[in-house]
Amino acid sequence: MKNLFYFLALVTATISMTSCATIVGGSRYWAKVQVPDHPNAKIEYKGNYVGSGEALFKAERRKANRFSVTIKEEGCEPETKQFTKITFRGWAFFGTLVGWTGLSVNGGAWLPIPFGVMVDGATGAWWKPDVNEKGVRKEDYKHYVYDIDYTGCKNKVSPQVQKDQDFDSKVDKLKNLKKLKDEGVLSEEEFEKEKKKVLE
Repeated sequence: MKNLFYFLALVTATISMTSCATIVGGSRYWAKVQVPDHPNAKIEYKGNYVGSGEALFKAERRKANRFSVTIKEEGCEPETKQFTKITFRGWAFFGTLVGWTGLSVNGGAWLPIPFGVMVDGATGAWWKPDVNEKGVRKEDYKHYVYDIDYTGCKNKVSPQVQKDQDFDSKVDKLKNLKKLKDEGVLSEEEFEKEKKKVLE
């Protein structure tokens, strides 16, 4: 009876503890989402705002093949980017199997009970994003970067391009006004008045 008590106590303690893969890497990882050239683009994860242009937050390892973020920017179409690949952390599984499996009872008897395997399997700690998927990069075993190619603003002109276009438009309008003045269609007074409107 005493041995059974110790056995149950040890089982409870072991299950309540995290296992090898859960300790080394955790059941979650840090996901850094970056939207190059769009510092004002809002990033949403699971319907919650997490940052603009760049965001860092925790994501579940076992759901790395269902990772998605929504990008929104004023004047642009919102886009949801999904990542669907996942890969197995083989070394973590091996470490769990070797270091966190079994139970010593009765002064040395060894029971091959896979506590660590059960814990890591339940937490999903064996999984990680697949760096072979486009847009996914690994910084270290706990940090992964998602580079988002945001195409919702394809028709949106950058501020500098817009400025250049406005300048070219003014130049064209002034040339047309001068031509009308030279042809006698506009008087000097009318020309100056219209020129002032363009420049303003």
